[in-house]
Amino acid sequence: MPTQMVQSLLQLHKPCPCAFLTVERQKIVKVRNYMAQQTLLQGFDYLLMIDDDNPIEPDTLEKLLEDDKDIVGATILSRNPNEKGIHDLCAFYSHEHKVGDKTIKLYDSIVDFKEKGYLHQVDGLGTGCILIKRHVLEEMSKVYKHGIFEETAIDFELTNINGKDYDRRTMSEDCEFSERAINCGFEV
Repeated sequence: MPTQMVQSLLQLHKPCPCAFLTVERQKIVKVRNYMAQQTLLQGFDYLLMIDDDNPIEPDTLEKLLEDDKDIVGATILSRNPNEKGIHDLCAFYSHEHKVGDKTIKLYDSIVDFKEKGYLHQVDGLGTGCILIKRHVLEEMSKVYKHGIFEETAIDFELTNINGKDYDRRTMSEDCEFSERAINCGFEV
């Protein structure tokens, strides 16, 4: 684990009792589902997930708790730069398009938010720094019995939509989780 990440976790202000769970490197979907399961089994009120490449500010947890949302995340950047060498925001708006005989939802990184202020409702959120309330995990677990996180990439022939090339529906488990949460009636 990077030193900066360890330092940021040690400096994290913890306004409520907290426990730490680290998981050795393995498929991220498996890790996220394990953490959600442990949150429920251990009786915790929240699940805060922070990826090992996202050092955070000491007041991150306090701010996320103050927001008092079912699912809320900190602003983080994508791991890999886009074709212009810029790291996109890990927050997404979706749009539906007909591809072949199917209508599918596609996601684009947000460049400009629809609303003013610091808190924004989005269609997809990076899970590299996210706080999820227990009741969200409980409700989603009833619907998605094999795990609330899943990486479902629907591949299709390269399609150009409004000047942007798409060759799959999602980029990771992030958008899939957000889509599932929204389908269960939660805001992201």
